[in-house]
Amino acid sequence: MKRFRLTILPILLLVTAVFLSPAAVKATSQAYAGKPDSTADSVATRKTIISIISTVINASGNFDINAVANFYTPNALVADEEPPFSWNGPTAGAQWISAVEKTCKDLKIKRLKGTMGRINVYMRSDESVYVIVPAVYSGEVKDQSFEEEGAFTFVFRLVNGKWLIKSQVWMTRRGM
Repeated sequence: MKRFRLTILPILLLVTAVFLSPAAVKATSQAYAGKPDSTADSVATRKTIISIISTVINASGNFDINAVANFYTPNALVADEEPPFSWNGPTAGAQWISAVEKTCKDLKIKRLKGTMGRINVYMRSDESVYVIVPAVYSGEVKDQSFEEEGAFTFVFRLVNGKWLIKSQVWMTRRGM
């Protein structure tokens, strides 16, 4: 008797085809195939998303709350290793940057700088974008240089024609 070996992806695509709309099936299939759907994705959207992410990472290094003031949805969530570990609402980004600034002052961290790495995960539906962004934070503590590698996971939502951050989670490499 021959055994059939199924992987999870074909099963997921089959379940998706049965329970979701044709547009959702197409988006799921194209995300798997790595092909952007021209109706659901564009170079302009990707540039906008990357620009927002870059601004957030840079703002966290120079504690620029105003730079991120209008980037978050009304029910946004930001999570990080800095206490209190999560912030909610449209000011979640500003609250997070304030916590980063406080941590830097408490630990006497100087010259904090975030550097965005090459993005390998970017998936989009009509109204959402999921992206994983490798990043390295560097700086000085007691005249000693340090680096912390990790990644941000962002979920963006299209709200009134504008891309906003729905969730932003930082994970250090040691946590992966």
